Amino acid sequence: MQNNIHNLHDKFVKASFSDVDRAASFFERFLPEELQQSLNLKTLKPIQESYIQADLNEHFSDIVFEVKTTDDNPIDLVLLSEHKSAPDKHVLVQVGHYIFSHWVKCINEKNELKVIIPLIYYQGKKKWEKPILSNLFPMVEGSLNQYIPAINHIFIALSTLSDENISQIRNRLMAAAVLAQKKGINIIKLTEELIKIFKLLPAEIEPGNFLQQMFVYIIQVSEIPRPEFKKAIETIPAIVKSNIMTTYAQIKEEGKLEGKQEGKLEGKIEVILNGLKNGLDVDLLANITGLSVLEVEKIIKEQGQK
Repeated sequence: MQNNIHNLHDKFVKASFSDVDRAASFFERFLPEELQQSLNLKTLKPIQESYIQADLNEHFSDIVFEVKTTDDNPIDLVLLSEHKSAPDKHVLVQVGHYIFSHWVKCINEKNELKVIIPLIYYQGKKKWEKPILSNLFPMVEGSLNQYIPAINHIFIALSTLSDENISQIRNRLMAAAVLAQKKGINIIKLTEELIKIFKLLPAEIEPGNFLQQMFVYIIQVSEIPRPEFKKAIETIPAIVKSNIMTTYAQIKEEGKLEGKQEGKLEGKIEVILNGLKNGLDVDLLANITGLSVLEVEKIIKEQGQK
């Protein structure tokens, strides 16, 4: 169950940063000002290749962007999504491993080395101060300190971002997504929290895949009864109200949030077929039912659906 929650947060973070403008608006708000002066965020573009080595998969999920400096030199900006349930004092050892193993790979493949800016985006509940590598060596003093490498990084603990600061993210969908992630860490139980998230959405908004993913995420990290949930979406444009309530009904039917009949294939098939009728795509149906995309596609094929 805990792994499912971690995967849920991780997948939504990846979806949030999958759009260049959403990602750029986040970096504009939270990257250090002096760093932003060196970067041309208008040149930001995602890179499909993951830098994570196999032995680090359990520690990190990476989102990689290339961005040019103001001098027009390309560097890599790497978002490391840290989604363990508790702070890890060895995180910078892992980051160092990450950086140098990638550089070794570049050398072996005769590719040019580029600067990597690691950003640790921590989603856990417990308080975690920005890690410093030298803290791992409390007995080292004096001239020996110079032999402890400094792993420079950007550390953002989601729980420490104020609601007001998040609300000022330029891209309104990203603002709503980040606030949903912050509230979702502790499970959303208050209608007021949902209203805060929904009020951040743009005044004019069309249904779309990311909006649907956001609704699925919010519903899955909420424990709010249907009447209260329906009340909370009054701030949402009418064009998407029926969409989110349909999604709410689909997830409730599957019993994800109320523990009803979880795992029954018959119920999952019904959810998938109803979801198809309401325009939900395969990725979202997989998210709702807990099945893999391949399993959902197989069910659709077996049921004679396209």
